[in-house]
Amino acid sequence: MVQTLVPLELMTGVQDMDAQHDHLFQQMARVKEAFFAVSEDSTEGLQLLSQLADDLVRHYAWEAAEAKKLNVPFGEHAREHARMAAFVEAKIGEIERGTCNIPALMVFMERKFESHVAQFDVRLAKALQAASGREQSA
Repeated sequence: MVQTLVPLELMTGVQDMDAQHDHLFQQMARVKEAFFAVSEDSTEGLQLLSQLADDLVRHYAWEAAEAKKLNVPFGEHAREHARMAAFVEAKIGEIERGTCNIPALMVFMERKFESHVAQFDVRLAKALQAASGREQSA
């Protein structure tokens, strides 16, 4: 049995969103573990981080599609997704060049993702639930 890594206060109540968030938190833990292994080789960590970046983009697309489907405003949320994706891609480049402070990156990424969920996704979930309720009652 895999332990859920999403803090309870970040659970949104939207099952698919919570499952995706948990998957992303699990991936971040694996990335961190790979980078902090005794070896000086960052190949595995870089591969895992690249996969995490791809999965983040798929998660962002899912959120955007759900918002669009239910006519929930998503502009600022989408801009935040773009900023986060660009940041991760830039850090992948730094890791490839050997110029990234990986411990600082991992702490920042975890906190940034937690902050994003708290500031954007919890609100999005409430809006999706409200819009879904309106759609069902119509």
